[in-house]
Amino acid sequence: MSRAQAENVMNIIREVVQECTMQGQSVSDTLVAFMVKAVVLDPRNGFNVDGTLTKQDVKKIEELCLDKLMEKCSPSLDTIKMQVYFDMNYTSRRK
Repeated sequence: MSRAQAENVMNIIREVVQECTMQGQSVSDTLVAFMVKAVVLDPRNGFNVDGTLTKQDVKKIEELCLDKLMEKCSPSLDTIKMQVYFDMNYTSRRK
């Protein structure tokens, strides 16, 4: 990943975290990063993972992530939160 792409992803994460906070939902950067990755890699969303993200792509990623993170009573979101929790705690113990 190039420096520009990495900065693009970090900006997406910041925007999604900020928007979730404004809507009353507290989310971690790690959870949002995981969600961004899941959204981009999902072939149903039509992103070219090897290409450069357009402004429309960035907007679509942000919207899809916000929709998923703001869901109420979502088993899939709960599962992702558990995966992030496990990943963060398991890797820290392993070191």
